[in-house]
Amino acid sequence: MKILFHSFLASMLKESFFLLSFYNTYYYVKNKKKFWKEINRRKAMSIFEYKELVKPIPFCPIETIRDSNFYGQAYALKQYAGVDKFDWSIEHGLYVDDYVPMAARCKTTERIMTFSDIRVKGLESVHKPVVSIGPYIHYAECMVNHEEMNLLKRELGRTLLFFPTHTSCEGGLEYKVHSMIDELLKFKNQHGFDTVIVNMYYLDEYKKGFGDLYAKAGFKVTTAGHQLDINFLNRLKTIISLADYTCSNSIGTHTGYCIYLNKPHLIINPAQTLDEVEPLWHDLWKAFESNSPQAQIQQQILSHKYWGFDCVKSKEEMRSLLLNNK
Repeated sequence: MKILFHSFLASMLKESFFLLSFYNTYYYVKNKKKFWKEINRRKAMSIFEYKELVKPIPFCPIETIRDSNFYGQAYALKQYAGVDKFDWSIEHGLYVDDYVPMAARCKTTERIMTFSDIRVKGLESVHKPVVSIGPYIHYAECMVNHEEMNLLKRELGRTLLFFPTHTSCEGGLEYKVHSMIDELLKFKNQHGFDTVIVNMYYLDEYKKGFGDLYAKAGFKVTTAGHQLDINFLNRLKTIISLADYTCSNSIGTHTGYCIYLNKPHLIINPAQTLDEVEPLWHDLWKAFESNSPQAQIQQQILSHKYWGFDCVKSKEEMRSLLLNNK
């Protein structure tokens, strides 16, 4: 019943500017102090304090569109462009088809930002302004300075970064953690890595405690944080920047981010067989299940295509987009 009510409320808010404004004002006033206190507390934490970083954060709608308050994307774009307003909707996941989520058709979603030109074409049916801006990670800033980054890299040595597939969210894939740990230990030893970092999705740690299993295996556990943390994308860029090599057991947004940041990426112990993967995703899975020279070329081609590497905006271009309401 509670889930149904929240779903109903969300749909109402997406269709009414008045209700959305009332809702945002109420939660902004109610949670503003607690929100900023928590954001500043977490900003000062080490990226390895994963148990604290995944804890809930009071909802404080800085951005008008509810979904644009997630994952620190709007915050990073505003900081990059040097503006304090943001009234776009941002697509959070990677799409390789012309699927249109309900939120894109809603009345309060007036304009949409996404990764690539091919996705812009896939959203033509919404008949709204849609713009490609490339991989969002470009616009984020590392949360440590150059000297601190070098110190961390010296401490960690040659580092492998692993992104487990999300299990505790819509469309999440289940996988066997202990089997994954065995594969990571094998991969680490075969390729001579000093450290393995596991980047946990906040719900998988908060609800399932998966991070502890990886920590007990001798891995360093981190997280980009809770979805309401405005430093989520900045922290993610910091984590990826630490790595020498990256891997996952599925394709996700992180895949293209790693390639964009010049970190090799490989799928190991995949959470799905190719037969279980939707046909439109086959090219991506095939490309990233191999590290051959030919596969690496294909990885670059597909990353440019779906993450829009050639769609990145300059600071001036992004500022113009964010200040133009038309």
